[in-house]
Amino acid sequence: MKTPTRPIHLACALTLSLIGLSATVQAETLPVAGGAVSTSLTGTVTVVNVEQRMLTIKTPEGRFEVLRVPAEVKRLNEIKIGNTLTITETELLLVDLQKGADVGEPSVSSESVIVRDPGAKPAGMMIDSLTVTGIVTALDKKNASVTIQGPDEHITLKVEDPSVLDSVAVGDGVSASYMRAISGEVTF
Repeated sequence: MKTPTRPIHLACALTLSLIGLSATVQAETLPVAGGAVSTSLTGTVTVVNVEQRMLTIKTPEGRFEVLRVPAEVKRLNEIKIGNTLTITETELLLVDLQKGADVGEPSVSSESVIVRDPGAKPAGMMIDSLTVTGIVTALDKKNASVTIQGPDEHITLKVEDPSVLDSVAVGDGVSASYMRAISGEVTF
């Protein structure tokens, strides 16, 4: 049975540093909402194809998973058949409210970081993050929604907890950060 190819990044410590809009003495950052989801995949390496940058692992349930390994993984040639590979993917969303006179301009920024573990076996983490900042341009407490001017357009969002809008005013800044971290570790 052929399994779908999955992208992986073998790149060990997750350092989360999410900052909303540039804070100054006149601005205050308040966390509004956040959430994180993690999934793991563990299996025994059954095939290593360095030229095609592919690995196949067999999970404890007997399922075979084919993994595409990106070029950022530098120690693929050190992974051997019989090694155990564990991959963990964490997705995080954090929304901050920036109050005060210096909330900044709407913007988008992204960053990719690779953290390599210099241990005996390949291990490490790849962290990709995207932060979008905007300015609150309208509030609709009756319908529990807020309109934000982003870098390219106005976006109207429904709010799950309408009481959050009690602390928001037109002109406040909002920062939404999304982070995806994929870590991998090979063990004997």
